Amino acid sequence: MALGFRQHDPARDGTLEVEEYHPNFVEVYFVPPEHSLLAAGLDPTRAKSYRAKLLEINGQDTFLSIHPISTFGDKPDFLKPKYGRIERITLDGTDIVFRGGDDGGVPTTPEGVLEVLEELPSAFTKDYAYGLGLAKPYRFIIDAVEELSDCTEIVITAEYPTGPDPNDGQLFYISNKDFEHARRAINSIDSLAQTAARAVKETTAYNIFAERLGVQKLDPKAGRHPYRKLFTAVAQGKEELSEEDQNAVIGALSNHVASIAEGQPEKLAKLRGDIELVTLEALIKRYDEMLGDKLVEGRWQDFFNENPFILNMAFGYPVIKVHDQASVGGRKLSGDGEKITDFLVKNSLTNNTAIFEIKTPQTSILNKTPFRDGVFTPSTDFSGSINQALDQKYQFQKQIAQIKDNTRLYDIESYAVHCCLVIGKTPEGDDQKKSFELFRRNSKDVEIVTFDELLEKLKQLSVFLRAAEEPAKLQELKGDANG
Repeated sequence: MALGFRQHDPARDGTLEVEEYHPNFVEVYFVPPEHSLLAAGLDPTRAKSYRAKLLEINGQDTFLSIHPISTFGDKPDFLKPKYGRIERITLDGTDIVFRGGDDGGVPTTPEGVLEVLEELPSAFTKDYAYGLGLAKPYRFIIDAVEELSDCTEIVITAEYPTGPDPNDGQLFYISNKDFEHARRAINSIDSLAQTAARAVKETTAYNIFAERLGVQKLDPKAGRHPYRKLFTAVAQGKEELSEEDQNAVIGALSNHVASIAEGQPEKLAKLRGDIELVTLEALIKRYDEMLGDKLVEGRWQDFFNENPFILNMAFGYPVIKVHDQASVGGRKLSGDGEKITDFLVKNSLTNNTAIFEIKTPQTSILNKTPFRDGVFTPSTDFSGSINQALDQKYQFQKQIAQIKDNTRLYDIESYAVHCCLVIGKTPEGDDQKKSFELFRRNSKDVEIVTFDELLEKLKQLSVFLRAAEEPAKLQELKGDANG
């Protein structure tokens, strides 16, 4: 017996138990290892009581039934079926059931069962420590059957055509020919995807240096096959992932983030940077679109509530949101009061508080008619908003002691309460801009920022991150070349 896969360690992989129920018919059980039971919160001294069926081997009728289960103790489906509805996969009319057996019968020892597993078709997982069933690339066959039927067992056979058994609603037959066709097609798609990925990587590396040298860039070779053309477009970022694909990527990353962080922390850090940059660019696009719409104050308050780091940029130093729609004139921040500020924040280092008042981009900044030649005065809405913020500051400073005591929020201070007003857009025209800046720079107690200025700060941050990313990419390419 020459096993083609790794040798098993019972302490790591668990063990097999073989029970002969009838002559030439055995059932094989998986007994989980101690570490898996501990991870699942189960008693390791009762390991055999948690055993789960893996196989049925029938030499008389020459079939082998696999019970695919999850064998990892840290998974919620531990020792349960690993698929959604399919609980058994049967290979019908196969002579591999006699591998590892004595006297021409089925195997009756764990060693004999391992030899049978080694002879499973290439589309199957052969290592019992991973739960048996179809290998991961062929999971789509399971998905297709579950989508097309309500069956709980797949039978791969040469005797029946593909489709549900008309007399047994639990069986779904797959002809040997169709199963092999599906296996080969999936392998072909994987090969096309790998070829497309290599082509895009090769061209990407070339284009980075070609741009530096002023040489014309190349397009990756997409080939003739429509799948390869699609994979090439996706690898270049020219095709958007569907919502389902996006969820799959996010799910895969979430499930493996700990192992990635341990094994390849630098790649995880780069991925995080890429995600943050893409998220920032999506935020910029959303912000720009919102500026073009006439939205009420509440929509903008919600936007800043969802993206509080933008307030950091407006403020100029690190802030933490204490409360939104805070009652600064009442006894509690969340209680009723005459004076409500849009956001109450604090300096994360000194705990000194600040008040944010959010208006809309459409709020006028200056009066349309000049007060004197070349001099424009602030609009009523603008000056009124400044006074509103100053009054909120006054009320908050009066009530701070009572608010802290009633709210039990003692890590906020009112040393020098800062006010920030987000309002309107930067005026057009040189005289209007001059008048706005003269007024704004003399407003020492209220920081005034326009909506378009915040958008520009976001864009500058994106440019900075992009510029910082380029040397990192070159360094990565250099490391790959040296490796």
